[in-house]
Amino acid sequence: MFNKKPPQLLQYQKISFKSVLGANCTIHGQLDIGGNYHIVGQVLGDIVDVENSGAVLWIDKSAYVKGNILCSNLVLAGTLEGNISASVAVEVCSGASITGDIQSERLYVDSNARINGRLNCSNDNQLKEVLKKLSSGTDP
Repeated sequence: MFNKKPPQLLQYQKISFKSVLGANCTIHGQLDIGGNYHIVGQVLGDIVDVENSGAVLWIDKSAYVKGNILCSNLVLAGTLEGNISASVAVEVCSGASITGDIQSERLYVDSNARINGRLNCSNDNQLKEVLKKLSSGTDP
């Protein structure tokens, strides 16, 4: 019962990214992603993982996102103004700042991170239903 080892955090794993949004880049509007994606710049709009295949969205410490995020796994080290719906896990790193709600099956928050919003750690079936409704454009 007590000898179950917790999973290694994504932020400490070596991840190969399919795409990177560079430091001097800004996206205005919805960003549809697939596969592992690393954001260093700015996104002023929603970010949607269209594949929802267990990939990792990594928002760098210098990145800024103003919009909602719908993904499988999220590592957030930067600033987010918006809500998060993740089907697997959310990791909020030291120095990260979130103004918005988080809904995920697993949530890891560093003690030096700031979150201003509600937290909801749902089981997998509840979350899949919410993600399905969000991706189809209907209210949960």
